[in-house]
Amino acid sequence: MEASTTFSTEEINQQTKRILNFPLFRNSPVLSRFLEYTVGQTIQNQQAHIKEYSIAINVLNRSRDFNPNIDAIVRIHAGRLRRAINEYYLTQGMYDPIIIRIPKGGYVPEFLESGMTTMSDDRFPPLPEQVNKPLVAIFPFRVTAESEGINELLLVLKEHLSEEILSYRNISVIGYYSVEMKTKIKENILMAGKLTGADYIITGSVTNNGERIRLLIILLVTATGEVLLSKSFEKEFQGSNFLETKDDILQHFSGFAGDCYRSILHEWQKHFI
Repeated sequence: MEASTTFSTEEINQQTKRILNFPLFRNSPVLSRFLEYTVGQTIQNQQAHIKEYSIAINVLNRSRDFNPNIDAIVRIHAGRLRRAINEYYLTQGMYDPIIIRIPKGGYVPEFLESGMTTMSDDRFPPLPEQVNKPLVAIFPFRVTAESEGINELLLVLKEHLSEEILSYRNISVIGYYSVEMKTKIKENILMAGKLTGADYIITGSVTNNGERIRLLIILLVTATGEVLLSKSFEKEFQGSNFLETKDDILQHFSGFAGDCYRSILHEWQKHFI
């Protein structure tokens, strides 16, 4: 697999569209914008503009006073983007002619020859239909005191959970809702879950009194409201140590998706298998 400069703009755009159609990207506007921005700047020969600051402003909608030395949000999402691209090429994109990758230590994408010949769709056997496939809805968390930092944390956490759960092939996930549905979620979470068709709901709450932060995540059965799984995190919290707290939270809940998967399969098998 060697680097190539022979790809046309159209070929690169087509490859980018293939990646953006992958579930991990369809379910993550942030990752999609990140990929589109870096690829777009590169094919326009604007690689010098692909910096941590410009990504924060143009992709993550940060303010002009963004300081990458004290806010690691771009690096966090870049890591997520690399993992999502890698997942794509290990599965759906394994026979694609072009490899798009973002080397560690930078944000400028490279376009590489895959060395694979393009295979027509009829070379792939159709995947078996799964009639009984559980659907998980990740609902917004209840927040006692909203702030930009807390909202950012919840966004990253939700996308992290979505990505991990989507890695389990026999579970579907929905995580984005209309304004009307968000209102229904606040009014009656179980009824909202039934309206979305979800079999299970992941939600939670964040309490922040300025001195301590407590985050609770729960997995519910939509039909009954039964709590299948819960996990909490609590720590002293001040604005000055927000980045440290955010990293601690993501690490603390890193295995929660796997726990959800096992709990869902155990409960699902009692009724459908």
